[in-house]
Amino acid sequence: MEADLLQAQRTAVVVLNLAVAVLVGAGAAHLWLRTAASPWAGAVLPRLRGATRLGVAVAMTAYVAVLWLEAASMAEVPLAGAWPAVVSVLGATHYGSAWLAGTAALVVVGLTSVTLPARRATAGVDAVRLLALGLFLYSRSMVSHAGAAGGFTWAVAIDWVHLVLVSAWVGEVIVAGLLLLDRAPADGSASRADCARYIERLSQSATIALAGIVVTGAFGVWRGLGTLDNVFGNPYGTTLLVKIALVLGAAALGATNRFVVMPGLLAGLRDPQAADARPGRRFAAILKVEALVLVAALVAAAFLSSTPPPLAA
Repeated sequence: MEADLLQAQRTAVVVLNLAVAVLVGAGAAHLWLRTAASPWAGAVLPRLRGATRLGVAVAMTAYVAVLWLEAASMAEVPLAGAWPAVVSVLGATHYGSAWLAGTAALVVVGLTSVTLPARRATAGVDAVRLLALGLFLYSRSMVSHAGAAGGFTWAVAIDWVHLVLVSAWVGEVIVAGLLLLDRAPADGSASRADCARYIERLSQSATIALAGIVVTGAFGVWRGLGTLDNVFGNPYGTTLLVKIALVLGAAALGATNRFVVMPGLLAGLRDPQAADARPGRRFAAILKVEALVLVAALVAAAFLSSTPPPLAA
């Protein structure tokens, strides 16, 4: 039963992290396109609202499941009888306090999503939603390996930055590949220009996120392993190597889009005479593969978060 419970915890964490990443990615895209008035922007904004609302529902459901599974694990009781343990965790533990803070942040995200107007929100609403998502991610860092020495330490702060950047990269790739760039914008200079600007912002944001992930991830590796000798011969090191390989694979796909496909795509979008849609299809196809690899990296991260590092006390 213990192995089944651990697997259920990992699954719930993956679903939660994926939903939050989509919320971050949709929030960033909505902010970038908020002032765009082209037919293409008008067509994709409802998709972003739908993705946001679905993401909130999935995140809240998964977050409750994470709490329930954690309480059952702590108390070593069956899931059906875990309610007393849930109450105890919420009222008397650091984990419960962090969970309640995260719930408050998710409620704010939900309220700003439900009240989205028919077409576009103000910059303030977008900013509040993204800030609430940042606070939610901080609550998750507080109960990670980094939070072993307290909820307000440099380790937690760096882990939080890492989570924010990972969520941004994963979410932006998923939203772009599956929702916004699956079809080329219709003919029209305004639509093509808005799409080109969105692609540029997507590339810039992903590049910045990846650079930050490398820096903050290196700190996390050093903190968890201490020396390179600890990379091998233990479950934590093995899982870490798998995660790093997946991240490198996703980065290679992103670099292919950025340096090989994107120049031709942007040139075509800015040339009213261009009719070749192949660069756009290649760009979207690579994004979809990159999204799959990043989802696999999230699965590896869930295993990593539930595996004690070699230097754990």
